[in-house]
Amino acid sequence: MVDGDIFREIDEEIKRENFAKLWDKYGYLILGVAMAVILSVAGYKYWKFQQQEQSQTFGARYMDALDLASSGQKDLAQLSLSQIAADGPRGYAMLSKMRDAAVKASSGKLDDAASDYDKLASNKTVDPVFQDFSRIQAAMLRVDKADEAEMKTRLGKLAQGTSSWRHSARELLGLSAFRAGNMASAETYYSQVLSDRTAPGGLRQRAEMMLSLIVEATAEQNKGSAAAAKTPVMDKKTSAKNKPKSKK
Repeated sequence: MVDGDIFREIDEEIKRENFAKLWDKYGYLILGVAMAVILSVAGYKYWKFQQQEQSQTFGARYMDALDLASSGQKDLAQLSLSQIAADGPRGYAMLSKMRDAAVKASSGKLDDAASDYDKLASNKTVDPVFQDFSRIQAAMLRVDKADEAEMKTRLGKLAQGTSSWRHSARELLGLSAFRAGNMASAETYYSQVLSDRTAPGGLRQRAEMMLSLIVEATAEQNKGSAAAAKTPVMDKKTSAKNKPKSKK
């Protein structure tokens, strides 16, 4: 055996002894870390599997509820949707609450539906886009009962700027003003709809129709005002002069 081989064997022996000492000291810790990593990966895989299974289950239940609603079995549909909203994943829970509100509205339960939409609109865990959608739906259900002040509180912010729902908000605010006889405000809102080229075609057509009605209503109001201005108003002296004398 050459000298180089001897030194190599000595070096390897020292390494084995050092490794044995390190293993005795840190072996359980190393195994613990390794097991933790393995369990974490396995747990994540199982969680993903469970999520997928759960998603498929609640997806099927959600579609069944929609089928019940479309077939006229609205009470059963609402029951199913409320159960999904209570037990399902956040996404399906939100969709179920929105659909449940829509089923209530189609069943004539307008106040209950508006209340449900208001709750969704104020829920900070709901995506902002769906919060605004819920505000629009609630306002749409309230437009026949709410006054202008309430509608402005509900939709004022959405009607401004670049909100995705600004067109619908302006239409509803215009309708509210028209119903209240505030033609100037109604004309402003509907003109905003027409001046925005991104407004949907159907909504623009409704805005044009409403502006025509506003022109007619304004003309009628002006005629009424002019007629009232021409009506003579007798003062007290004229009234006393024209009053028939009583016979003594």
